[in-house]
Amino acid sequence: MSVGEGTLDHLYKIFYEDLGLCGCGNPGDAYALVRDLLALAPFYEDEHWRLAETLTGGGAAHHIIMSVIDVAELTEHGSSVNGAWLTPKGAWCLHAMQAASFGQMGEGGLPHNGRACTDDCWKLPAEASIED
Repeated sequence: MSVGEGTLDHLYKIFYEDLGLCGCGNPGDAYALVRDLLALAPFYEDEHWRLAETLTGGGAAHHIIMSVIDVAELTEHGSSVNGAWLTPKGAWCLHAMQAASFGQMGEGGLPHNGRACTDDCWKLPAEASIED
């Protein structure tokens, strides 16, 4: 995936609007956490959700973080957020985050002049592969 302005704008939207994160404090660390969590999906495999709990610190923090990722539609789940898997948007986001650093988002902007994204926005390029 080329890391063009459109990709960076979509990442900006996901990070600041969909996840509702803030640019102060440690946003680069938050970016890395989201990327690393998405890379562990699907979480229904014991080793994956245990690693995810380690990354989030477990307990209530884990539940909140996993729920926020789910509400942002990066994952979906059945009976528990601990068993979630990537949505097409989540797979696209992971692929884009693996290609782009937090710093590349810069000041960023919203894609489509602030209009809503469509399912076409989250289609992976043909050459993309998400590591299991």
